[in-house]
Amino acid sequence: MTIEEQQIFIDKIKETILPIAIYLDDDSIKKIIKNVEDTNENLPKGFANMLYEQIIIMKYNRLG
Repeated sequence: MTIEEQQIFIDKIKETILPIAIYLDDDSIKKIIKNVEDTNENLPKGFANMLYEQIIIMKYNRLG
């Protein structure tokens, strides 16, 4: 991923996922991401873990 692509990715997380994720516990977030990963075979390997890590980092930076 280029730096520009990373920024777009982070911005999309902030706009779409983070407003919901701040009200969920970490296990619920992980379960939702795992479910999406299991039902979408087009996602690259490791995408779910990377997405989870980014959401958790943003969630606690925002709350902290």
